[in-house]
Amino acid sequence: MTKKTLIKMSETSKFIDILEPRKGECGVFRFMSKAWYPKRTQTLDKINTPQDIKDAAAASLYMEAIIEAESSKTGASKESLRQEVLQHIEEIALDKKMHVIRWTGIVALKVAFKMNIGIYVNEPAVLKVKSTMGNNPVLFLPTHRSYADFCILTYLCYHYDIELPAVAAGTDFYSMAVIGQLLREMCAFYIRRTLAGAPLYAATLKQYVRTLVAKHAAPIEFFLEGTRSRSNKSLPPKYGMLSMSLMPLFARELADVTVVPVNISYDRLMEQRPYAYELLGVPKPKETTKGLIKWISSLNGHFGNMYINFGDPISVQEYLKQIPYSDESLKPIELQTLSPEQFSQVQDVADYVVGQQQANSVATISNLLALVLMESLMTQRALPYEEVLVEVERMIKVLRSLGATVFEDDVRKNVDRVLVVQDKSWTLDKDRRLRIISSEVIDVTDELKNKMKGHTLKAETMVNAIPIIQVQMYVNPMLHYLVPSALISVIVQRGPHTRDELARHYRRLRKLLRHEFFHTEKTEEKTFQDAFEYCVSNDVVGVCGEQVSVGGSEGARLRALLARAVWPALTSLLLCADVCTELQTIEQNQALKLVQKRAESGPYHPYCLSLDSATHCLQGLVLAGALTREKQ
Repeated sequence: MTKKTLIKMSETSKFIDILEPRKGECGVFRFMSKAWYPKRTQTLDKINTPQDIKDAAAASLYMEAIIEAESSKTGASKESLRQEVLQHIEEIALDKKMHVIRWTGIVALKVAFKMNIGIYVNEPAVLKVKSTMGNNPVLFLPTHRSYADFCILTYLCYHYDIELPAVAAGTDFYSMAVIGQLLREMCAFYIRRTLAGAPLYAATLKQYVRTLVAKHAAPIEFFLEGTRSRSNKSLPPKYGMLSMSLMPLFARELADVTVVPVNISYDRLMEQRPYAYELLGVPKPKETTKGLIKWISSLNGHFGNMYINFGDPISVQEYLKQIPYSDESLKPIELQTLSPEQFSQVQDVADYVVGQQQANSVATISNLLALVLMESLMTQRALPYEEVLVEVERMIKVLRSLGATVFEDDVRKNVDRVLVVQDKSWTLDKDRRLRIISSEVIDVTDELKNKMKGHTLKAETMVNAIPIIQVQMYVNPMLHYLVPSALISVIVQRGPHTRDELARHYRRLRKLLRHEFFHTEKTEEKTFQDAFEYCVSNDVVGVCGEQVSVGGSEGARLRALLARAVWPALTSLLLCADVCTELQTIEQNQALKLVQKRAESGPYHPYCLSLDSATHCLQGLVLAGALTREKQ
């Protein structure tokens, strides 16, 4: 079997295209029908079937206690409540069918070849994770940027002979004809978007997940962000699924749980155009089987590569060092629930994992080209092709100096490749200058106006904004490398500061932008120190005695890059602050509409029209105490 390797970055970083060996008609069928002996995540006395797990969850002491309490509260008979629990479990539970997985894999590979996709995997990192399996449950926690995320890790596990993961999916898919059952038989289990007002369902879900973690010999996969990130940047984590998954550890039913952060990056997001519209407030269309088939049938052309990078496996027991005892410890194991201290530890683990996802992000040529293109747009100067190559090389040096893993071996070859991949968004004009491609005019009908989540934008605004927002989507995954240094640079440009004043202003801005640029508070002091030293060593800022001021001419280009990197976010923050200051009291939806309206009327970066960005800025103002959220 031949393996195509693009670049070896270090002894622990070697990206392999795992689709390359499958090229050819016979290769696909032979591979998907091979005898398969996967590595299991834990050694159990018995390999439990999906039905065994459902039965164990339904018959648990916890569910009996919940049924007893619910019966006393509502007057419903215990038998009727038990039947309701069984119905909920049937709605939730996976039902693995290996023949379905094999045939679906054949179809998926054919589609991947049609789309000219490559799946590049950091093989040493995967093998390291595999070597640790066998002693306790494993949680795969990938970033969530595309619907493709659901199936990529399943294929990766099949390729590396790892038991296929049980994947948490939203009930949007559950209601899709044929597809809902197909995904269930491919190891998906379903979770409702909200648990409010359904206490019996919530209890059933918690017990099913807990049982799955403790008694299933396969990885459990779910997305900490809870939903796809339309902006292509890390979202603050949701803690519900992780709380359920770690409950067996906190109850000492298990000795340990291993968590694996996973970053998935794309040369081209399959949903990039719909995402841009959603960011502007155009509602997401409802998922249907017919719509999915139509979408798949339209996936021709080059979609580029996907890059999968596993972080180091995390022993939760070792990370937490000590799991606090609480009054819950006096109860039988199955009846224990999380104490407030334990939930705080869950939050700590989740925040750390998101940080590790960011640390394992891969800077692709699409990201590099987007940074170059965005700079040219903001300076209103289209760059000739040869200058684009020079600027991409400069971006590589900047990102590598900030600790990024950059995936490239031949800049010219890969720039040419990505220009084909992004041929509907970016192109070289007749003079071979890099430019964006204008968006098609969208028909803003009365029906669409009524469904818009924000301000009803003009068709002209949307035509101009969509292509720039699509470029920004590929800038966003790199911003966590740039933002700390960028904020220091921006603060100092306002005037000289002492080191302590600079640190204080930096912390305030980071808090205001925590939802826009997620970071972990525990590491912020080190992040500031590293960013400050970077700025000093690159002449972004200068130090004279106690004063920190703007650096010299050598750092001018880097200062400009850093300032442009945070300009959209800082402008959105200012717009939100202005709107809320003027009106004193305002509903969130109305505030978002006014921010969009003001962004449309002025000379602002088009990304300031993003409802996601405005929402994050409002949340930051609440977090910093500048706004108070009143309950209705």
